[in-house]
Amino acid sequence: MKSAARWKRYGISYLFLVPSFVFIATFLYYPIILAFFHSFTEWNLVKSTWIGVANFKQMWSEPTFTKGVTNQLIYTLSDVVKAVVFPLLGAELIYLIGGARIKYLFRTGFILPMLLPGIVTILLWQNIYDPTNGLLNKVLSIVGFDAWVKPWLGDEHTAIWAIVLFGLPFISGLPFLIFYAAIGNMNQEQLEAARIDGANRWNVFTRMHLPFLIPQFKVVIILTIITSLQDFVKILVMTAGGPGVATTNPAMVMYNAAFGSSQYGYGSAIGVTLFLVILALTLFNMKFLKTDY
Repeated sequence: MKSAARWKRYGISYLFLVPSFVFIATFLYYPIILAFFHSFTEWNLVKSTWIGVANFKQMWSEPTFTKGVTNQLIYTLSDVVKAVVFPLLGAELIYLIGGARIKYLFRTGFILPMLLPGIVTILLWQNIYDPTNGLLNKVLSIVGFDAWVKPWLGDEHTAIWAIVLFGLPFISGLPFLIFYAAIGNMNQEQLEAARIDGANRWNVFTRMHLPFLIPQFKVVIILTIITSLQDFVKILVMTAGGPGVATTNPAMVMYNAAFGSSQYGYGSAIGVTLFLVILALTLFNMKFLKTDY
């Protein structure tokens, strides 16, 4: 009876949700199911032949993919460090600045870059690394380090580290906001009591701020790992995975297999593997890294 009464009262409202569910099922869940099926096939959009786990065997035996996994570990570890250390440092320094207006100006300065489309930032850094007219080589020449001038994205020894250094000084808006908001919500009476008892700024940071920020660390780390595993646009635009395979990653290998070689079944297998890794990390975060907020 309650269900019938609820449907009678809110039934029209539920009907307005139907288009959203249809679009979600069509453009999100159906492609996922399709990718799972085709990961076990040799598929070229015209013909699909069942080959079992051959695509997955090829994936782990292909040097390009294993090199991509190694590169991805470098990208992910560096992304986690950049997402935790530098935004936290920025948030702490702004928190210590006296004057609400000055704090507001610095917060705005760090958040404004979030308004730029990501591709703009990528193209900007690509120009910075340009071997002929790039800012980095120009500065090195001016200060007398001509021996260091090189094609940073065209040298297999420096290309991956050039991508790692992308975004310097690494104070991205979302982690910065997460840390700064948490620091601002700390119990000010406890902080003041600690200062009265003789705690210096380092003691306050290590013994009060860091333990309080553990939930924020968990959120920032898991979001950064997921984003890092999904990222390939930056690599596609800056190096296309080159020179050779020096900067490729699994997402880049998937893109090249599917849209470069028309190996859609093999590309689906890589996509499914990435999906399962991200899903496992997400479930681990929900199960074992629970927070109280």
